[in-house]
Amino acid sequence: MPTIVFLFAGQGCQYYNMGAELFNTNVYFRHTLLTLDKEVRKMMGASVVEYIYDRYHGRDDVFDDIRFSNPAVFMIQYAMARYLQEEMHIRPDCVLGSNLGETVAAAVSGAVRPVDMLYALIEQARIIEQQCCKGGMISILGNPALYDATPLLRDNAALMSVNYEGHFTLSASQGALIAIQAYLDGKGLPYSILPVKYPFHNLLLDSARDQFLNTLRNVSFSQPAISFFSGVQARQLFSVDAAYCWDAVREPIRFTAAVNQLEAGGPCFYVDCSPSGNCNQLLTKILSPSSASTRHMIMNPFGQELKNLRLLVQQRQALSLYS
Repeated sequence: MPTIVFLFAGQGCQYYNMGAELFNTNVYFRHTLLTLDKEVRKMMGASVVEYIYDRYHGRDDVFDDIRFSNPAVFMIQYAMARYLQEEMHIRPDCVLGSNLGETVAAAVSGAVRPVDMLYALIEQARIIEQQCCKGGMISILGNPALYDATPLLRDNAALMSVNYEGHFTLSASQGALIAIQAYLDGKGLPYSILPVKYPFHNLLLDSARDQFLNTLRNVSFSQPAISFFSGVQARQLFSVDAAYCWDAVREPIRFTAAVNQLEAGGPCFYVDCSPSGNCNQLLTKILSPSSASTRHMIMNPFGQELKNLRLLVQQRQALSLYS
């Protein structure tokens, strides 16, 4: 029987009204979000749920305020994972996250209480805003070897992830990003700027490290009850701690290598819990044509969550994945 793997994405996957169809129609999903939001109100004096679904946000607005995107990315994906487990009775054998998604995976695995993780992410955003320079992340459609071969890229940006053979992502300061965009425009290389105002997975974050770790001094971590695969270390971890929570946003992402480790153990049934379908899109490039694994996404910017959930049920039935 295939291994059921829940996947979680990080900064850059968020957008306004994500998960709106489920929020408006499913009691369990909405209740989970509102329960988490009640805790968030105590911590930051504002509602993340109201911010996500604020009707005054236009279609072209960029959701890049990390005070809200940090908890929002966590809350939406955690609510999706709980809905799949409790309402649809699809329970993961393994969880894997990328970037901020690792914190969701940790909470779903039972390694940390979701409320504690939310507190840490809200504090992380506050500290980064106070301590770090602005910047961002840029995904480039091209050979990753371009990074080492191009001094402008190598000397001014961090290679935060090689997503697959023809796609990689850089993290850089605001000024460096402008120069990199001009270079790529001149070369005619396609790229996309992620909706993030700070250079995650970059040494430019290091000034925030000690304060962030200090916010986690009273958080209790437990041994994961569900197999926890690291998107940073590309292997299964049997314990998680504060330092690992920092590494999840500071060290290079090795999501592809982690998926390859899972694939080495046999076929998987991947369920993308991210709001954008990013993990599913990466899998289309990562998985070998000979892989017996299957993949499924639920949310994306075009909605259709309910339709995708019906397809997930059909796929689960076909693969005899009843819990």
